[in-house]
Amino acid sequence: MSFPSTKPQKNARESTALDDLEDSIKVALKNLKGFINNRNQAMKNLKIEEQSVRKSISEMRANVNKHLDELENRMLDDLSQRYEHCKSKYGEAQKYLNNTEKEVNLLQEQTSQMKLVGSDLQVFLGTRQMNKLIHNEVKSVKSMTSTLQDYKIGVEIHQGIISLLENVDNFGKVKVEENIIKLPFKDAKVDQAQIVHTTTGQSFDRTSLQLRQKFNIKDKNCNTNVHGCGILPNSHLLIADYNENKAIMEYSDDGTHIRDIPVSGEPFDFAIIDSDRIAVTYDKFMTILNIEDNTVDAKVFFKWSCSGISYQNGNIYTLVVNEGIVEIDMSGKRLRTIGGKYAEGGMCCLTTTNDRIYCANFDENLVYCCSMTGEDIWTFTGQSLVNAGGISADDDENVFVVGRHSNNLMMIQHDGKDSKTLLTESDGLDSPASVHYKRDKKLLLVCTENGDAFLYNVI
Repeated sequence: MSFPSTKPQKNARESTALDDLEDSIKVALKNLKGFINNRNQAMKNLKIEEQSVRKSISEMRANVNKHLDELENRMLDDLSQRYEHCKSKYGEAQKYLNNTEKEVNLLQEQTSQMKLVGSDLQVFLGTRQMNKLIHNEVKSVKSMTSTLQDYKIGVEIHQGIISLLENVDNFGKVKVEENIIKLPFKDAKVDQAQIVHTTTGQSFDRTSLQLRQKFNIKDKNCNTNVHGCGILPNSHLLIADYNENKAIMEYSDDGTHIRDIPVSGEPFDFAIIDSDRIAVTYDKFMTILNIEDNTVDAKVFFKWSCSGISYQNGNIYTLVVNEGIVEIDMSGKRLRTIGGKYAEGGMCCLTTTNDRIYCANFDENLVYCCSMTGEDIWTFTGQSLVNAGGISADDDENVFVVGRHSNNLMMIQHDGKDSKTLLTESDGLDSPASVHYKRDKKLLLVCTENGDAFLYNVI
């Protein structure tokens, strides 16, 4: 029996085995770096959530104090009113008795005077008259004093307050939700396969737009405040008007109004899930809505305002102020949160691809790109983009974004290193607010805040 040689091989430094080892080490380090970044982000998210809970407790305490102060003041006002009423009743009785006393004293004086100086006839007649007067006074006093009331002021504390003092032994309960997550370890072969399929950027260079249809939308109040738009699988257009209508408008691709879809509030933005369902953000909640029968499949409430929203790989991603990017499953269960800079003010719009999340910061004129686990990929800023608004992405992960105050539509290359302007104010853009790219049909919908809608073929 022979055994493999353990002697060093010539040119070992150039062997495939060594290359594979180096690749394996690089991939392991890359995975570890990703895992460390993920845990660091999870720690940041935990701190944000702890601060949010702490603030909620303080706000609840302040609200309880305010409510108790209001109840106390209301009760003291009621006490003052009732005391004044009882005091007034006592005063009326005292006034009557004092006046009657004066009248009787006067009768007494008149009787004494009559007795001293009156003739027998005068005394006889005066006595009869005086008897009649004193009889009436006594009768009146008896009648009045037989119905006198005494008042005793007390207090009966609401049973809920007593129960609070006696039975409530905690302010609330801090809950910790544990969710098992799986961070995939990408091996060298998978990583190489992904590198092979990296986009070349050729689609960025050749992309141009051809206007297909333009129309104007108006709500029933003849004013609009468009924030979101989208294209259904059947090419119908949906437009969210953040106004008082509480509806999302549906149009055909030629601009014909089809219907208004009733929603649960004033819609800020929405994401198309499939031909029958959309996810809609409002002020502090979102719903998963079946637009065929107008039923709500799920509703998720937030402590802070939510805005941009996107659907990808079976889950929903939405921006929540002071929290960041919140991932939610189709049942409405919160899965995780990517905080950090995504929790800052000004984050308004969001879109996703298979492995990336893109966000626009309205205040800072920035576009962020990160992985699905929150690792930074690139950040774009440019003088041509003012008040970044609606955002969408194509198959090659190039990004369409509108500048609301620069009145333009820009396209950012997949690596964030280059950009170009596709539409300007000369093309009719006046405060563009939203954009949506329908990848399978190569259609681009751009809507302005005041209700102008532009549908383009992407060529």
